[in-house]
Amino acid sequence: MSSAFAILDASALEHAPLNSEPYQFVFASEVIQADARAKVLADSPRVASTGSIALDRLSFGPGFKALIDDLESPAFREAIERKFGIDLSKCLTTVSVRGRLSRASDGYVHTDLAEKVISVLLYLNDEWSDTGGAIRVLRSKNLEDCALEIPPLFGNMLIFRRSERSWHGHLPYEGPRLSVQFNWVSSTRRSRQFWRHKFNFLKSSLSPRR
Repeated sequence: MSSAFAILDASALEHAPLNSEPYQFVFASEVIQADARAKVLADSPRVASTGSIALDRLSFGPGFKALIDDLESPAFREAIERKFGIDLSKCLTTVSVRGRLSRASDGYVHTDLAEKVISVLLYLNDEWSDTGGAIRVLRSKNLEDCALEIPPLFGNMLIFRRSERSWHGHLPYEGPRLSVQFNWVSSTRRSRQFWRHKFNFLKSSLSPRR
């Protein structure tokens, strides 16, 4: 199954269950092929600032580029469509990277912008021991009303369908934490350049922080 991708592990995605409560989400671990781990870690961007950063603002190697290509591929879209029973063929995609969190401004509880259809959070940290910075799937606006907490360890992926109940956030953390944010966006009335600007510019007050 992994042959569908250069970096992602298709079987890990296939076998991860779809949860319906508190909203539709999938948690998959080890979604990156084992023999690609070292390559992705070595080729990932080094990010010193906080906020969501567009790919064209970053330097990275071919291993990380191959990972992004997998996320943008028809095979990944089709896997998510099967999992959630949804048609994403008319949606635009957005992708950005976060490499550092601020204790003061990151982690607040939110549901994501209404235009987002499916959100994908992929974590790329080789190790994690801090009590903060782990994404929480929440039942309500209360950060302690937690259905699942996912540490931002390498290969952990959270995929969820955006709704008015898709609350998520994390406990405060200050320091490096690398993640890729990938979204399918519903609006076809605006250009790809518009969405790229809206979701990927630095330290946007409109862009959810994860």
